[in-house]
Amino acid sequence: MDEGEGGRKKLDFDEKSFLFEWLVENNKTLTRKNKELLVENLKFRSRVEELEKISFIDPTTGLYNRWYLQPRLVEEFSRARRGEGALSCLFIDIDDFKAINDRCGHFIGDKVLRDTAVLLRAHCRKEDVLIRFGGDEFVMLLSASGQRAARSAAERIRGRIEAHAFIGVEPQLSLSVSIGVSTLRKEHIAASRDPWEIVWTADGAMHVARQKGPGQIHWLDCHGNREKAECGERAAS
Repeated sequence: MDEGEGGRKKLDFDEKSFLFEWLVENNKTLTRKNKELLVENLKFRSRVEELEKISFIDPTTGLYNRWYLQPRLVEEFSRARRGEGALSCLFIDIDDFKAINDRCGHFIGDKVLRDTAVLLRAHCRKEDVLIRFGGDEFVMLLSASGQRAARSAAERIRGRIEAHAFIGVEPQLSLSVSIGVSTLRKEHIAASRDPWEIVWTADGAMHVARQKGPGQIHWLDCHGNREKAECGERAAS
């Protein structure tokens, strides 16, 4: 190494060559480590996404479970508020499902749930949401669908399930469903205080349908149901 102007040291050729090689090797090492970190990050992200998917899937039917309903309700309400029309909900309950479990066993009961899920999925549009809410209950959110469309969908589902031959189940077994239908009209969406209102209204309609007997459908309007509740609150105060 020689002295340069001002006493600064000048690197000779060997030293420059060594420094260059060191920089190249160091860069290769950093590049390799960055690639390894990227691969690990992708693997971790994939595992997280898989866990999220598993946590939202019902293992018996393969449908989304009720935990998936919360984010989708928020999403559907946001879409409806942007002016994409009314929103409807079907709350579907298999009539006398407990008797099927008691008489045929839970293995057959699970098969009935899976077959019912397949039938319901066939009646879902791409933009609709189908949920196994729990037990023998299913929820279907109908995007951009008013009262008439929701009632028609409920009628088609009821007829399809009643006409279905459940393969592998005792021949005399026939199924029916009670369906509650609720609609939040376009002009009332902005006033809705809770996205879950449409689900609970459909649930209440389903219980009214069950009181009428097996295989019934009942419709409730979310806005009218809310007005009755508010009148009751004012009368009680």
